[in-house]
Amino acid sequence: MVRFNTDPLVAPLTTQEIQALKQRRRQGEFGPTTHGLYVVGAIGVIALIGGHMLWTTVQLIGVMVSSGDSPRPLWQSFLPILIIIAICATALFMVLLIRAYLRRQRSWVLLARFADANGMRFGIRSAEPRYPGLLFNEGRSRASTLHMFSPAGVLADVGDYKYVTGRGDNRTTHHWRFAAFRLPHPVPHLLLDAKANNMWMLTNLPKAFASSQRISLGEPFDSHYQLYAPDGYGRDAFQLLPPHVMEALLNAPAVYDIEMVDDWLFCYTQSQQDLTNPATWRLLEIIANGVLGSLAPVVGRYSDSHLPGQAAAPALYGPGTPALVAPLGRRLRSGPNLGLALLIVGVIGAIGFFLFIQMTYILAR
Repeated sequence: MVRFNTDPLVAPLTTQEIQALKQRRRQGEFGPTTHGLYVVGAIGVIALIGGHMLWTTVQLIGVMVSSGDSPRPLWQSFLPILIIIAICATALFMVLLIRAYLRRQRSWVLLARFADANGMRFGIRSAEPRYPGLLFNEGRSRASTLHMFSPAGVLADVGDYKYVTGRGDNRTTHHWRFAAFRLPHPVPHLLLDAKANNMWMLTNLPKAFASSQRISLGEPFDSHYQLYAPDGYGRDAFQLLPPHVMEALLNAPAVYDIEMVDDWLFCYTQSQQDLTNPATWRLLEIIANGVLGSLAPVVGRYSDSHLPGQAAAPALYGPGTPALVAPLGRRLRSGPNLGLALLIVGVIGAIGFFLFIQMTYILAR
């Protein structure tokens, strides 16, 4: 039974705790150290000095203009007011920037204290997480941020994840939230693409898989998820996702895309996942105890009939013995995004129809 102690997330922070955690951060315990507050302070000093120099320049211009015989232009009368507005806007921007930094600092302090209380470790930024899930091989500059991880237990890692694609003007940073759970044995590669976070027929996932691998598990499951299994593994999907596991997935109070690969189960979402909120950990408990609690015994009994001798001796892989998966079932085959293809065809067809109507109208005149 997985249970997290969320008291450290709501208990007041003491000055001693904050200083002790800051000292551990300076020693590099939570990942690369940053000096964000110094940067904010330097920007503030530069802004104030620049504003003072600009104000002094305006005063000198005013003195020079007033000493002449020609009348002052109208814009010079409003220039001091505009400068004051610019300085006030800069000061407001600095205040908001510092407040955002302090909020982020409070977040990592709370998470670090939570990790200590729950036997986990906290990382502000961990580059290139090495997981077999489909998100973790996309793009470049891959990193887990503000995440909690543990070398033991059901929940292995949870937090934010980002990677970068494209260059120059086409550069895009992709932000995800994830949770990585350990399975008792390796299983075939299965993907549950949640329909609730898709747009029309377009998956929100960065990779599409061949439609020939789609498996139907019947209603009401098919109304909520699109299941993908390797060719020839439909029966295995039914074995690994029996009705009580499907019911646990449908009752989970959040929408995640779920991937089972090797001996891992990953939950992905682009929605908010605030780890400083105790409700998030209650949700992770539900997933761990509900979904994984139902799934673990099934996985423990699973054996791949595609391996030589398995059909005749399915009990060969008992509890505590790593179950093997045939090469055919270890990874899904990628394929074109049919939703995107249909959208492109629809747009091209609409443009063609519009041009046809226009040409018909011109010829008829």
